[in-house]
Amino acid sequence: MGYTVPQIRKMTNHHDHNIRKWIHRFNEKGIDGIISKKYDHKQYKFDEDIEKKIVDIGSSNPRYYDLDFSTWSLLRVLAGFLIYDLKLVDKISHSEIRNILLKYKIKWNI
Repeated sequence: MGYTVPQIRKMTNHHDHNIRKWIHRFNEKGIDGIISKKYDHKQYKFDEDIEKKIVDIGSSNPRYYDLDFSTWSLLRVLAGFLIYDLKLVDKISHSEIRNILLKYKIKWNI
């Protein structure tokens, strides 16, 4: 037969869960089961007011919002804050935040 999951993990550096998922897909559907599908993700458009609020928040010190850190070191953290804490937007990706900050010429230092 083939390789074990730990052997595949060492060769590919993927998580065991994903490896097992791909093995099951392959066993069920053959090669078509493991080829990634392209998804048509609809990008949300934010109006200028929302974008400016995102820029203001992203440019501010998170401690102003009673958070335990002093910089938005990860855009994913900022995305979660905008969605779950402030409820400013229903959905936003870290790449969308990055694009908004770049649009307003905000330099992002990680």
